[in-house]
Amino acid sequence: MTYFQRTAAFEPRPNFSANFIQRLGGFLTARIQPLAGRFRSFKAAPWSELSSASDRRIDFGELPESEVAKVRHILSTTGTFRDNATLLELGAGSGVQTIEMATCGAFARILAVEPEAVNFSALKRNVDDNDLRNTVSCFPCAAGVIDGMANFYVGRDDKQRSGMKQRRPNDTKTRIPINTVETILQDACVPLEKIGLVWIDIEGYEAIACLSMTALMERNIPIYAVLSPELYHRDHGSSFVRYLATYYRRCVLLTDAEPRIVNVADIPLDLGSVRVLLID
Repeated sequence: MTYFQRTAAFEPRPNFSANFIQRLGGFLTARIQPLAGRFRSFKAAPWSELSSASDRRIDFGELPESEVAKVRHILSTTGTFRDNATLLELGAGSGVQTIEMATCGAFARILAVEPEAVNFSALKRNVDDNDLRNTVSCFPCAAGVIDGMANFYVGRDDKQRSGMKQRRPNDTKTRIPINTVETILQDACVPLEKIGLVWIDIEGYEAIACLSMTALMERNIPIYAVLSPELYHRDHGSSFVRYLATYYRRCVLLTDAEPRIVNVADIPLDLGSVRVLLID
């Protein structure tokens, strides 16, 4: 039984066996298939020239201060930014970053997913106050591998630190709806090919979110993710990184003062919270 099977807080618990075998087969295939298939050409020359060696510093020029603008800049530099695409944001919180995403001119539409009730109310209020109802669609749920309900722990002192795991004794337990990414996209009437970026910041639950979006990962849709190894269980971090490596080869590591490209399999898990942008 995998970590994901043991810790998925879903009711009813899904049957992972077929999916696990499929992913294991995909992992082995990815390791033994011809190298020519793994090292396909990149879209942009700057990225291609710099990606021949892993763990290299990249001259992206002067990076913007905000994380949203920084990610957009890197996507443009690497030739992976798509005009008029939809951004899927998992863990929108109160919507401060959502508003920037919706007003920066980079994305045609934002799908903001936030399960915590107080945060969701603030998100909706921010969207309404900024007259962005036609640009931002809000979903009061968490992303999961099935549609159903799950336990959720709300930080009493800081609701932005809420999550699927209890981290403090005074966290308040509640129940929230969960939906697969496929369901969220269907409800939003957004086809897979319209998604240009997935943004994940969900306090240690990113592995389950990624398990719910295999169709997007198979398309190599860029994913910005805040990884929280300190919240993972035992060998969860290394297993999760290996899982990501079955879909993506390299990423931009944003945790350092200067971004650098690393192999996805080499994402460091001993630095605390790690911010990565999976591209290829």
